[in-house]
Amino acid sequence: MPRKLKNGFSSADLKLFAIIFMLIDHIGAIGIEGYLMKSGLMTQAGLNVSPNTPGYDLAMGLSFLDLPLRLAGRIAFPLFAFMIVQGFLHTRSRKDYLLRLLAFALISQIPFSLAMSLLGLDGRNVYFTLALGLICIWGLELAGEKAATPVMAIPGSLLIIACCCLAAWYIDCDYSQYGVLCIAVFYLLRDRPAYGAIAACIILLMASPYFEVTSFFCIYFINRYNGQKGSLPFGKYFYYAVYPVHFLIFYWTVLLITG
Repeated sequence: MPRKLKNGFSSADLKLFAIIFMLIDHIGAIGIEGYLMKSGLMTQAGLNVSPNTPGYDLAMGLSFLDLPLRLAGRIAFPLFAFMIVQGFLHTRSRKDYLLRLLAFALISQIPFSLAMSLLGLDGRNVYFTLALGLICIWGLELAGEKAATPVMAIPGSLLIIACCCLAAWYIDCDYSQYGVLCIAVFYLLRDRPAYGAIAACIILLMASPYFEVTSFFCIYFINRYNGQKGSLPFGKYFYYAVYPVHFLIFYWTVLLITG
């Protein structure tokens, strides 16, 4: 269980941190990279402009700004994954929690696809990943309850994890099977959240070596989780709605700037 830290971070605090780091990440990914690609100054292979040509100085300056934004943004997903587990453990209705995630997955898909189109990418948004992660840990709990001993629960648990990871890979959702695995290890190590954070970050490194190294900074925030609920500005739906809304804002802003 989380330590009862007098001055630690509540659930609402961690959600706000996750939102902030996500926005920082997407300023780089969508705002900067999306603008550069829409302007023809960048392709998926890298910058598409030569020295002493129009736009070169701007492209170089923005690309140098982009990297620290993207690295800071690596902290966001482990925090979201951790909060899925905490939500699962403390929600009044797991069914309603899952339906809420699936509803926002559908609501967010068009805004997500529009934003990703600036980068020449596609796929399903992260709410699908979080929903599959929730299904996974719900299945792990049921497997543990049905098995006569913890050892007998292992085969069923592995099958559940494999099926949810395969589903995430098949529908091509954000963070894919690695995201589901992160949520699973946070659940399995729920009594040792700092260890769960380390394991989750190692999984993310498997997905993107070197680039995900800054995700380890999430350990500081998770280790200071005090187990309290806290309160979010504008209510709990602010936490869900900011995801699709910010994609639309970033997408329209890039279109407005590029003409």
